[in-house]
Amino acid sequence: MVNITAAAKAAVAVYAAAVHLGGNDSIPLSDVAAAMAQLYLPGFTSFTLGSITALGANPAGGIATQLTSYNQSGIGTDFQLCRSRIEPVSDESAIVWLTWAISPRNNLTRWKFTDVYGFRIADNRPDGLEGGWEWSNADDEYLKLFAHDPTFPTKRWLQPGE
Repeated sequence: MVNITAAAKAAVAVYAAAVHLGGNDSIPLSDVAAAMAQLYLPGFTSFTLGSITALGANPAGGIATQLTSYNQSGIGTDFQLCRSRIEPVSDESAIVWLTWAISPRNNLTRWKFTDVYGFRIADNRPDGLEGGWEWSNADDEYLKLFAHDPTFPTKRWLQPGE
């Protein structure tokens, strides 16, 4: 039987390393997105500010679009994992809180936000992982992003009821 906490910790470490690649301008965003996408299970769904987004068969494409939005806005993609918290739900799943700090390229001050992920045990995962992200909630990320940069391009896409 897989230890759910150990499996989730391994996924957090791999994901944090992938996200951190975004701070290196010599690495194409498509490569960063591909590294991040390895953690997303088929059917991955994001719940953000009342908007529900399924990434579909090519999660790297959706991730690359978001990373590109961060870069085009001038904020950039320099994220560092500050802390994580893992709460097992069962032998098969856990809820994972990841707190990130972003160091913007434009003149905004650094800030932190927390995203919540559903981790699930799954077979045939890359890098020796025993599972990946089934869902996420990025409300805190986007509320803080919009507070720092009200003109961020995806704001209107995430508005409930639109």
